[in-house]
Amino acid sequence: MDIKLQLLSLLASFLYGIFIKLIVIINKILNNTNNKILHFVINLLLTFNIVLLYIIIIYKINYGIFHFYFLLIMLVGYLFMSKNVNIIKKIINLFKHKKFK
Repeated sequence: MDIKLQLLSLLASFLYGIFIKLIVIINKILNNTNNKILHFVINLLLTFNIVLLYIIIIYKINYGIFHFYFLLIMLVGYLFMSKNVNIIKKIINLFKHKKFK
């Protein structure tokens, strides 16, 4: 695999880590059911869809060649987004208050 393809795969993995964190936040907001079985099934389906989408993206970028460091970069993207969630929440609240005033 050439360097351009590897960098593109690394960038896609980093952005996908950010995407996963956003989806997890949205899932926490929307999935406020008291039924534990339904909650488990929804999380299981969400996890399955996230993994399947990542496999499809990597397959489209570099014909399905996976490397361990792609997953590490995805984790870095997830952790990067975890640190910046409060900043994003403040920005969203700022827009909410400006919209209603």
